[in-house]
Amino acid sequence: MLSSCSVPQGADLIPTLEPAAIGLRFGQTQRPKPIGDPAVARLHVERFIRSRIVRRSLALGIIALSGWALLPYVTYRIAPSAFVNAELMRVTAPMAGQLSSDLPRKGEYFQRTRVVPLVEARSPDRRHLMDLDQQLAMSTKRAELARRQLEEIAELDRKLRERSEDYRLGMVARLSHEIAETEVEKGGCLAEARQRNDVAGRMERLVKLGISSQIRSGEAQASHEATATRCQMADERLQRLKTELGAVEKGIYLRGDANDVPYSQQQRERLVLRRQELETDLLQNSSRAAQLAAEIAEERTRLDRLDHYDLSLPAAHVVWSVAASPGSMVTEGQSVFDFADCERRFIVVELPERDFEKIKAGDAATVRLIGSREWKTGQIRQVRGSAAYGDDRLLAARVPRPDPGNITVEISLPPNETSADRNGSCDIGRLAEVRFERRADGLLRLVSSKLKWLTARLELDQSSL
Repeated sequence: MLSSCSVPQGADLIPTLEPAAIGLRFGQTQRPKPIGDPAVARLHVERFIRSRIVRRSLALGIIALSGWALLPYVTYRIAPSAFVNAELMRVTAPMAGQLSSDLPRKGEYFQRTRVVPLVEARSPDRRHLMDLDQQLAMSTKRAELARRQLEEIAELDRKLRERSEDYRLGMVARLSHEIAETEVEKGGCLAEARQRNDVAGRMERLVKLGISSQIRSGEAQASHEATATRCQMADERLQRLKTELGAVEKGIYLRGDANDVPYSQQQRERLVLRRQELETDLLQNSSRAAQLAAEIAEERTRLDRLDHYDLSLPAAHVVWSVAASPGSMVTEGQSVFDFADCERRFIVVELPERDFEKIKAGDAATVRLIGSREWKTGQIRQVRGSAAYGDDRLLAARVPRPDPGNITVEISLPPNETSADRNGSCDIGRLAEVRFERRADGLLRLVSSKLKWLTARLELDQSSL
């Protein structure tokens, strides 16, 4: 008779058939196996795995994991492709010459602004400087000549002034003597006139007495009148001489054989006109010389700059490409460097055309670089359709033309707070994941459309069955 093993209530019955049980003899009983037996442990593991709680927990976990993986695609609009880009600043040679051997290398990052020598000129053009030097020498000589002529004119004017003064003093002395002579002559004439008057009076009395003839009395009277006339003429000449003396003292000469001023004064007036012309020439040449001196100084400074041009390297930039080798010869306008702006990087995203009206400039977008765990918030700055002209900007990464039915979106990145020279590229060209937030009404419409699609599929399956 076989003995049965007691099983706990509620446990699943799993029959086990041991090989030794086949050969049990009648009347023998099976002994219970110890707890540490591997078969018993395997039995408990199988019971745990096949339990309803474990199966339900596993199903719920798979559903939760699927929901967690699908949630970003429901709540966000995720771009299928995106990468980091930046604008380039190209540096060309300002003149022909030899590049410096200490030029920055490709991938070098500049945390701060730095000045480095770029190019040295081998044969600078100094023709303009030589022409300016010649003009300055001519203007200086002309100004010096005008200055010497003015000095000579000043000396000649001094001599003419002295001669004019001597002439005036001589004329004053001469007229003074003539006035004195005329006064003496006038005094003698008056005395003679008084005498003639007495004689004429006596002759008139003698005529009345009959002692003298009438003719003698007439002659005496005529002689008296002649003397009086001569005295009057002397008086008028005296007045004329006084008038001339007063004019001479003022520098005006009233002689009939002389001009209003002497020849020396006339020469001085001519010298005044010539002095004015020379002063004008001196002022013009001096001003021209000063202007040329300033131009020469500026030209020398320019030539000094052209002899060795120093380049100011901008901060927060990285050397993206080097088009010329250090120490090589370059021509004017030849490209030397391309600097990438690490402070103004942006993400280039390609989205379907149907999202054009949903993406607006100024909206926020969440960005994460592939391989990084940090999410950053960027701002949309440009949206361009697929039919637009290609971007003619100088960019570090090539922007492919969008496929028909797609749009290109540019998202500005916040300034990099970490050291950007750790990889020498400022993450330019690196792929990124971009998420655009969906609006609440858009999310509801999306869920509603998905539910309608599932309902339609279920109805189709039921009808086919």
